[in-house]
Order: sequence, then C-alpha cells, then structure tokens
Amino acid sequence: METTFVREVSVNYKGSVKIGDTLREPGQVADAFRSIMPDNSREHFMALYLNGSHQTIAYSIVSTGTATAAPAHPREVYQPAVLIGATAVLIGHNHPSGTVEPSSEDFRVTQALKSAGDLLGIRLLDHVVVTDLGHYSFMSHGKL
Repeated sequence: METTFVREVSVNYKGSVKIGDTLREPGQVADAFRSIMPDNSREHFMALYLNGSHQTIAYSIVSTGTATAAPAHPREVYQPAVLIGATAVLIGHNHPSGTVEPSSEDFRVTQALKSAGDLLGIRLLDHVVVTDLGHYSFMSHGKL
C-alpha cells in the first residue's frame, strides 16, 4: 500500500521571537506567532507574555489541537504569566484552512480569557488569528 500526501504538513516561517522585543502592531504579533508555530497542519494556541513596558519576556505554545480546533483554558494561558510576573499577554492561534475570520468559538474563548486576565490584573492586549498569508486582530476590529 502506498500513501500519497496532497499537502505539506510543515511550514517554515522566517524570524523568531526575541526576548525584549516590543510588539506594537498586529502584523508584528502575527509574525511572532508564525515564528514559534511548529507547523500549520493543526491549530496551535500560543501566548506571548509581556512586562510592564510591553516587552516580550516569554512565550508558550499553550495547546496543539486538530485541523479545526485547539483548546485554550485560562488556567493554561495565565499560569505562566503569574509565575513570571507578566503584566500583559498577547494570544494567538492559526487557522490551517487559510481563513482568517474568527469562529464563534474564537470569540467565546477571547472573552473568557479577557475576563480571567481582568480578574488577575494581567491585561489581554490582543488575540491574533494567523494564516500563511494574513491575520485577524480582535483589537484592531474592536472586538476586545
């Protein structure tokens, strides 16, 4: 039996997240997430942790899911933030389908994470959905 793959399972992005980087624009955030994403065959939910000057102090791949979903619970997103003393967080995930539009679940998760961050005093600055060619910023669209 022979197996033929019709889609490459790995995407290599240029660049990387550097500790101390200040990310000011959603496009910069999208590029940062692309640089830490292991591949684009499944959804990956990621977080960038920032200090009081909004400089990157750490990042995490919070979860790796399936081709259409990656679970994200406030506990897994904010536990590292509390441990390292982050004052703000940027979250993001990829859509392997190539569609940048967020799903209803993406909106639900964003609001749950914003509420949890508000309770902890750790500001959720943005949620960015990334694809190979584009991105969607909840903050830029007034959804955060």
